[in-house]
Amino acid sequence: MQRIGIIGFGNMGSAIARGLRAEHPNLAIGILEPNAEARRKAETELDAISYTDAPDRFFRDCTTVVLAIKPQDLEQIAEQLSPHTADTAVISVLAGTPTGRIAAALGTKRVARFMPSLAASVGKSLVGVAFAAGADEHLRETARTVAAAIGRPLEIPEHLMAAITGVSGSGLAYAFTFAHALAMGGVSTGLKYDDALAAAVMVLDGAAEVLRATGEHPQALASKVSSPAGTTIKGLTALERGAFTATVIDAVEQAALRANELES
Repeated sequence: MQRIGIIGFGNMGSAIARGLRAEHPNLAIGILEPNAEARRKAETELDAISYTDAPDRFFRDCTTVVLAIKPQDLEQIAEQLSPHTADTAVISVLAGTPTGRIAAALGTKRVARFMPSLAASVGKSLVGVAFAAGADEHLRETARTVAAAIGRPLEIPEHLMAAITGVSGSGLAYAFTFAHALAMGGVSTGLKYDDALAAAVMVLDGAAEVLRATGEHPQALASKVSSPAGTTIKGLTALERGAFTATVIDAVEQAALRANELES
């Protein structure tokens, strides 16, 4: 990577910039951002270079451009920038926006698409990565590097982006909801909410670490915690009585279904 350009310095644009700066301290980062306060933060906190008044130079200087705007702003932004974007290598983080739509709007076949999550802000996002047919090896390698700066890239066919949305993009909200429910269970049995939430967060963190460290199937690990006629099996029975597994599966399917609808 020589210089990465970022269009839009909102939550995801700034998360990518921070991840890149942390992993690649000497990387040159250029931005296009109309908001003066966001520009100031990018310049002072991340040593980014603003090209907001010189978009033509932005596209000349930046070897790959990250498109991190709101999906509904694509047409307006493309109208302003398309005179400069022909054959540009583009990484899009626009939800619900296929690579074909990005390619048509910006006049380039060199398009990659990301599906990150809020965890990108702490460098812990799974990043679904898909490529348009016209993506060259330089873009592919750069996209993998950018994705690794905010978490872990998972390269998939584009038609599976909705599935990644359901499992990872939306799945973070399911984990937050479970953490709250677990904490409320602690409150119900006598703990203060703050203490119960701290315990719930540690439980989730510990579970993730054990899964990573052992590589064992989740059900095999759950069976190790469940002694005959013990406390855990009673709790698991209550979860399944409430259709826990089926409900989570349905949540993922519904999110993926909606993601597909947004792309049509």
